[in-house]
Formats: sequence, C-alpha cells, structure tokens
Amino acid sequence: MVLTDNITSLKKHYPDIWEKLRDRNPQLMDHVRLEETKSQDLTLAVCLESGWNYIHSKYNPMQEAERFIETLEDIGDRHVLFFGVGLGYHIDEFIKRKPNNSFSLYEPNMAVFHQLMGRKKIDDWSPTKKLKHVMVEENPEDCKKNLMELTNFLEDELYLVILPSYKRILLEQTEQFIKTFRDVVYETRDRLLTGKVFAKRMAINGFFNLPTIIKTPNILEAHKDQFKGKPAIIVGAGPSLNDEFENLRHIKENGLGYIFSVGSSINQLLNADILPDAAFAYDGSAMNSKVFQKVIEGKIDSVPLIFGSTMGFETVQNYCGEKANFLVRDDYIMDLFLKKTDDESFQYIDRFGSIATLTLQILDYMGFAPIIFVGQNLAYRGDQIYAQGIEYTGTELGQERREYAVEVKDVYGNTTLSGRGHVSMREELEELIQKIARTDIINTTKGGAQIEGTVFLPLEELITTHLTSRNVVNSNWLNSIVENDNCNYDISHFKQVIKELIVSQDELIKIIRRFAELLEDMNSFITTRNDKQLEVCLNKFDKMFDRLQANKLNLRIIQPMNHLEFQLILKMFDEIRSNPDAKSKSRRVVDQFGNYLISCQADTALIKRLLEKIHEEVTGEAILV
Repeated sequence: MVLTDNITSLKKHYPDIWEKLRDRNPQLMDHVRLEETKSQDLTLAVCLESGWNYIHSKYNPMQEAERFIETLEDIGDRHVLFFGVGLGYHIDEFIKRKPNNSFSLYEPNMAVFHQLMGRKKIDDWSPTKKLKHVMVEENPEDCKKNLMELTNFLEDELYLVILPSYKRILLEQTEQFIKTFRDVVYETRDRLLTGKVFAKRMAINGFFNLPTIIKTPNILEAHKDQFKGKPAIIVGAGPSLNDEFENLRHIKENGLGYIFSVGSSINQLLNADILPDAAFAYDGSAMNSKVFQKVIEGKIDSVPLIFGSTMGFETVQNYCGEKANFLVRDDYIMDLFLKKTDDESFQYIDRFGSIATLTLQILDYMGFAPIIFVGQNLAYRGDQIYAQGIEYTGTELGQERREYAVEVKDVYGNTTLSGRGHVSMREELEELIQKIARTDIINTTKGGAQIEGTVFLPLEELITTHLTSRNVVNSNWLNSIVENDNCNYDISHFKQVIKELIVSQDELIKIIRRFAELLEDMNSFITTRNDKQLEVCLNKFDKMFDRLQANKLNLRIIQPMNHLEFQLILKMFDEIRSNPDAKSKSRRVVDQFGNYLISCQADTALIKRLLEKIHEEVTGEAILV
C-alpha cells in the first residue's frame, strides 16, 4: 500500500524520479536489505567488500536521528538539502523541529531509495510545498546535472546536511558530491548575484548614467588610433603589486607607457603617489563606490575615469575627475534610448566577470602594444589575497577561503592556491587572449597564477628590454578624445522612446490593477472551493498575461529588472500546466505570481520617476505627452 501511494505521488510531483524507479535494474537491489532493530524499527544494511554496513543504528534509529538533528546549527530559514535519505528517520525529526523550512532530498543509491519508497509515505513530507526536489543518482554524471537543476531556480540559500553513515559507507560518492556541490553552489551564487541583484541595479544604473553617457566622450568611438603601438600597463590589486611601486614610478616619471588602474589598485597607486593615466571601472554594484571612496572623499580630480554604461551610478555621479565612457553589450537601457544621428551602429565591449579582462579588450581594440599585466595574481600569495592598503575588505586569507581554495600553477611552474573566483577570472582572461590572438601580452606578476597566452617577464627586465622609448605618453590624451568624439546622439529618438514608454506605463498600471483584482477573486474561490469559478479565473489570467507580454514598458524594462523571478514564473506555469486540480493550480498562481506582481508594481512606480528625471536632464524640458 505504501509503495502504491508513493508511485502515485511520484507520478504527480516527481515524474522523472518515477521513470528512474520504474526502469531500475532488479539485480542492483540485492546489495541492500532491511533488518529489524532492537527497538523494533527497521534499518538498512548495504553490502560492501568489507561486509554488511548499516545506514541507521541497529539498536534505535529514531533516537539516533534525534541526536543527529540536534547537532545541526544555524539553519535559520535556509533551504535544506539532505544528502543520504536512508529510511528517512532524520527527515521526520527535522520536520518536527523545523516545520517551516523547505527541503530537498538527494539519494545517491537507487536501491536505498527503492526501500524508502516501500516503507515511508512521501506525502507526509508535503511534496512541492516543503519537499521541493527529489534527486536519485544512477551514475556519477548525474551529480552535477542534479545539483544544477536544484539550484537553477532556487531562491533560498542552501544548507547541506549529510547523513553521517554515508561518509563511511559511500565515502567516494560522498566526497565527489561535496566537491561538486561546492562548485555548483559557487557558480549559482555568482549567477544569482548577477541575475537577481544586478538585474534591478542595471536598470537603475542605466537611468542615472544615461545623461552622463550623452555628455561625455565615448572612448571606443573617439580614440582615432592615437594609442596604436603605445605600451599599456593594466595594474591590478593583487599582492604582488606591493613589489612594483618603484618600477611603476619609474615608468610614470619617464612616460614609458600608459598606466591604467583596474578595480581597487587605484587606492594603492595613490598611496604610493603614483597617478595612473586613467582608472577603468564598470562594476554595477554599490560596492564600487567603496572602491573609489578615497578618490571621491579626497576630491581627487587628476585621474580620468573610464566607465562602462552599467557602472554603479553612485561613483559616476560623485567622481570629481574627467570622464569617458564605453557601452557594454546587452545593456538594455542604453539599447533602448540611444541611437546615433547617422544610424551607424555603436561599438560595444563584451560582458566579463573581471574588469581586467574587460580592460584588455578595450586596450586591444584601441591598438595599444604591448599590453602588460602588473599585480594580476589571480591566486593567493602566502596568506595575502590583495595588496596592502584596501580598507573596505580583508586582504588576508582566512580559514574559510583556504578550505575552498584550489591548486593552480604559478608563473614559475610551481603549485599555489587560488580561489574559485580567481580561477573563473583567469579562465575568462585566457579565453579572450586566445580569441584576440596576440603574442605581445606580458604578465609581470611575480608569484601570480600562470595565464595561458601571456609571456612572464619581471617588470624590471621588461623596462630594459621593451619599455625603452621615453615620453610616449600624451598627458592630455583625454582632450584629444573629446576633440575626436563624433558620437552624436539622436535626441528626437530619445524623446520619442520616453513618450511611448509613458503611454505604455499607463496601460501597465491598469494591467497590474486588474491582475491584483483577479488574484483576489481567485483567493476567495480557493477558500470556498469553487473549482468552476477558478477555471474561469485561470482563463482570464491567461488573457491578462498575454496583455502583459504585449506591453512595451514591461517587456523592455520591468521584466528584465525581474528576470530571475520571471523565469520562476515560467517554470511554475510549466509545472502546473498538466495539473487537473484547479485549487492547487490556483494557489500556486496566487502565491507566486502575486509576489512577482508586487515587485513589478513597485518597479513601475520607480521607473515613472526615473523617466521624468532623465528626460529633464537630457533635454532640459519636463515631459509633455
């Protein structure tokens, strides 16, 4: 009876798991058996080369589960992933103690999962409400795929719980799972940060930055080959930068090459009384203002800022020095509002995770040669992460970072430690270097990670062999950029877009209001169990959703601002499409789409104010529709 109920539940909630269970190889079941314990509960024994090993206590598995759950700390409201399910004693105990937490199950042994299905009704664990995902591993390749699917649309932070016996019985599988889990969660955390947090920031940054973009020169459009064949030095904030200040000062004083800071290195250069020829930046987070805090608070105006269109607006607005800009590919705000008077296409810079990679692409496009990396460690040096002098974040390698560190080769061929973020940046940098196919990219970073496609040469040697011409730097280079800037923006196009969006906004407000009324009706019909009216409401919902998708302001701005949440909505639609239960289907629509609607409503009100603001700043006129 339990197995029959579970099959029904799997078919309804986790059909892919049911397919795996149905197609299982019966012979694989022979190495797992049920045994009765002294407390008259059941335990599972797994046959290994060393004999039969027990997943749960042979004496009192329920008491064992209680003690185990007691050891879990700092779960908070995080989503819990259980690796190793066994017969589920610890799951039951967890639900007793944490009734409000959602959770998912990962069982690496199909035979164990089959035994669970014959003994425990999974409906007791509230499938899709509390029990979000069930994953069963059939082969090693399943691990990353399962975890990617789990984290792809999961909004909550994950808390991993490994059943202790699995570390003993399935040691190799457990270790591989932990490694894969760390990799996938890191990638997902980075993706969520970019996709969820920066989605709104990108729109807001775009609106605030757009007037400055229009008023400052576009360096990609106006360089006119004046830097062709000139040496350029990209200075990063890695620990090795501490060794190079005298060399950089010599380069600066003799005009041997252009010095460009990326990221935090501007602070170390200023501390050493070295003024870079420009600072490159395009980080869209509010953290960017902390990077430039010293420059802004000190009202330092002698270092030009070359900023990307997606840059955090706080820095762009508060920076005292001169500015030049570049457009970042797929910046949907700039793509919507900006157009050249001659209808020519803009030159764009690709999106990168590292400002160093982005700067390399810009300098390559502008014709600099050679291009030289300084302080680009992309690895730890001893206990140091960054060069000394960064005040807004720690510069030393802590225990947590050490645990997650990976081994890489350094410029001398030795093994050193690096963080996963640094590895991603290095791989991205190497990919671009391979793409632009240059042989004159030189890495001078002592002790840094080896960067494929670069030549390692200490900076003091490079000065004597490559940087032999003095006064190659034009100290007034930005004036030349301003004079050559012929990027004329079509203001009439800008005004027309604003006008269309304002009209579209009035319609969007009506759509949102109608959705709110419809969801309220659905909530009422859910309470009264009126399935007939719920079906009517669901049909109305589909038609309203089509209107929403036809609205220009929603499609071009609001929906991209809520990109990840919208993907969750589409996933929800896909999951409920074949569900015949009007009540459960409607409940998910009310709950999930209701939250999405609240976010869209708030963003619509914000965008209205921003449209009025940029129109006045760019044209000097109030909006007239």
